[in-house]
Amino acid sequence: MIMKRYIAACALMMVLFSACEKKVDPVDGNNATITLVNAGTNYVTEDITVNAKDSIFFSFNVTSNIDMGFVSIQKNPVNNTAFLLRDTLNSTNKNSYSAVKRLRADSINGSFIYRIVAHTRAGVYIGHKDIIVTTKPDFDYFVSRTLMVPDTTAKVNGCYMAAKTGTVYSYTTGAANSAAIDFGLYYDTTGTASTITTDDLKFCVYSLSAPQPQLSYYDISSWTKNVTIMKKASSPAWNTLTSGGALRSAGITNLSSGTLTKITQLVSGNLVFFKTAAGKVGCMQVFYTNGSSPAKESYISVEVKIER
Repeated sequence: MIMKRYIAACALMMVLFSACEKKVDPVDGNNATITLVNAGTNYVTEDITVNAKDSIFFSFNVTSNIDMGFVSIQKNPVNNTAFLLRDTLNSTNKNSYSAVKRLRADSINGSFIYRIVAHTRAGVYIGHKDIIVTTKPDFDYFVSRTLMVPDTTAKVNGCYMAAKTGTVYSYTTGAANSAAIDFGLYYDTTGTASTITTDDLKFCVYSLSAPQPQLSYYDISSWTKNVTIMKKASSPAWNTLTSGGALRSAGITNLSSGTLTKITQLVSGNLVFFKTAAGKVGCMQVFYTNGSSPAKESYISVEVKIER
């Protein structure tokens, strides 16, 4: 008898709670509709590729069947982070909101997510729309270029380089392309000191405009001899040179004094900032040297970054 009364009481309580239950629609991406409007040049309506630091415009409308408290634009968002801007909504636009926003594309090349997102006043997510903006590189990057010590007989060793294209030339192929060459390599044998810190006996990069009596077996009297100025430096770090602007800024700093047309004693890890005859600033990193003599088998491997 007691058990029957207990079961009946529980059933009555379930009915009462069920009657008081309030159903709430789930909050998800279906509760906000975001529409991008093409209002002219540089207005973003879909995934886009732009130049570094280009102006980009977002003209958008956001509607929601849940009251919105905030509409924001995030860049490469992780949850509620990376807000570029955030507008607070009121009673007149909490269910329908329009805006035009001007932003600047990143200076570093790569793809970036720009998210237009709506939240409630309590910060609860309602919905979003993502646009991928890809910044084109404004510099060229050439890897694994091998510069060899000049050979005196066949004259086919790649000992010249055009920094603008990353092309390596030999004496044989360089004659017809001398106007494109920015520097060459040889092994300097004029040093007399006995220690590595002062000895000239090392790999050397040089501008074709610089006199090089050691290369008398290479007649370049009829070649274009571009003047490339250079400076060996230790900063900024190679991996921070991620844009044409970064290269130019570092180049201006390092090339402001003490420039040369020949850099000696090159070893692995060296950075050489340079400015070409065409006015382009770049940096060469020596990441490997092979050999310690002027033998034709000796070479260095380099990477080059140069602004476009």
